[in-house]
Amino acid sequence: MTTPTAPAFSWNKDDWASLAEMADGFDEYRPATSHALDGRTIILGGRYLDTAEPFTLTQTFQGDELHWILEDADGPRSGNETFELFEMQPGLFYLHYRRHAEAHPVVVSAALDLTSGQVTGAVGFLGLEPAPHRARQRWFQGQIDGTAAEAAGAHPVTDELIGRRIRYAYSRDDVYDHVYLNENLFTWLCLGGAEIGVGDTDSCTYWKLRENTYLFSWLEKNVGVEGMVLIDLNAYRTVGIQFGIDQPTGDLVNITMGSYAREFERIPSVEEARPAPAGVTATDVLDGQVSA
Repeated sequence: MTTPTAPAFSWNKDDWASLAEMADGFDEYRPATSHALDGRTIILGGRYLDTAEPFTLTQTFQGDELHWILEDADGPRSGNETFELFEMQPGLFYLHYRRHAEAHPVVVSAALDLTSGQVTGAVGFLGLEPAPHRARQRWFQGQIDGTAAEAAGAHPVTDELIGRRIRYAYSRDDVYDHVYLNENLFTWLCLGGAEIGVGDTDSCTYWKLRENTYLFSWLEKNVGVEGMVLIDLNAYRTVGIQFGIDQPTGDLVNITMGSYAREFERIPSVEEARPAPAGVTATDVLDGQVSA
């Protein structure tokens, strides 16, 4: 087996593969869509995390169409959309759809846990000045009506991925590594596919949904992409989205994708890697027997 040779790296985004070219084929290892919620109405009592503003979101699933009604401080509004729904674990779903009636491209992506009654997601925006190509997110959380879920039990922010390196294969060609650096940053590197040899460090957000199961999201500063994936490290499978503007053409790219995952040896924490004073072992420092 021959290893593909990466081209010379360039920081100039114009030298990178276009977003449309990069995303082509990312659905090869995507999980099957689910119809488990067909005929059901899910009412979410939620709040936006940036302002704590409450809202009610009613979503009715009927065949290939989702009817939504949102009531918040901007008043009631509604729409009918096509959607994609994936059941990654029993009762744990990933939902994605675009709100087409908005003046600029807007998508909703969320993890719905019908077992716990907890929901975490984000509204993704494009087309806003002064950087119309760049994605923004407005995070929300909420509880599903008719469950015992309470706001105090909402999905927590987590540091469980920090220090880990995981390889994601989205197709037979497209392979990426993620290295989770700290609570705000991660590094991605393409090892196969249209972006081979390209990598960057971008801002990110982590939530814990269940044991070894996470909602991970990032915003790419260079090409203006919102990415969000549900990572199941029990099955080593993911599902998620990429949402952005293809800069060479101006076309909207709004895809769902999936991957198989493989984890490598963890990077030690700062404390684990910190040199110990002369005559003192690292174990002594970590055990608190001496001050670091």
